[in-house]
Amino acid sequence: MKGLLLKDFYMAMKYCRAYVVIAVVFSLFSIWGNTSFLIAYPILLASVIPVNLISYDEKSKWSSYSGVFPYSRQQLVSVKYLIALIALAFAVILALAGQIARMAINNAFDVDLVLSLVALLPAMGILAPSLMLPAIFKFGAEKGRIVFYVIICGFCAVFGVLGAIGEEADLANLMISMQSWLIPVITSVSVVLLAASWLLSIKVYKKKEI
Repeated sequence: MKGLLLKDFYMAMKYCRAYVVIAVVFSLFSIWGNTSFLIAYPILLASVIPVNLISYDEKSKWSSYSGVFPYSRQQLVSVKYLIALIALAFAVILALAGQIARMAINNAFDVDLVLSLVALLPAMGILAPSLMLPAIFKFGAEKGRIVFYVIICGFCAVFGVLGAIGEEADLANLMISMQSWLIPVITSVSVVLLAASWLLSIKVYKKKEI
């Protein structure tokens, strides 16, 4: 499992460096721009990384070659979910760093907002890979891109709406008001969805002919 994780890490460093740069840029912009889209876009980028890694695996025929190594189908699936979670953690840290810097510049540190972001951003970031990966594992990266694009467009639309709301209302107050009821619901749903997605992907990939 460690070998699979290292393989994907090296591939991500080689092929997905642009995503890291874009995520850093958006996090920097979020320091001066109080919009949900600027905060959430790095989270969305993190969900794209495992999909791209699966695409590179298919192009390099790794899916076929992996059969000669002592790795189970479950491990091949699980490592992509681990990469998704690692990328998500990095994106959340960037988003939090941007907002903490914003608070420091404005001399208005808000513990409630930070706690809300800590709870909400990972929960929202889990949704995209949870919905995409089963379809990608079943249909492949190319055919599964239809689902991928639909989900990405849907998330962009949601973030755009939240960004528009954030311009009219104070984003901090909006996040804090959500903390008491919506965040626990989203977090619970996201965790359950991630577990169900992982199990479904394993089941699908075990039956897939490579």
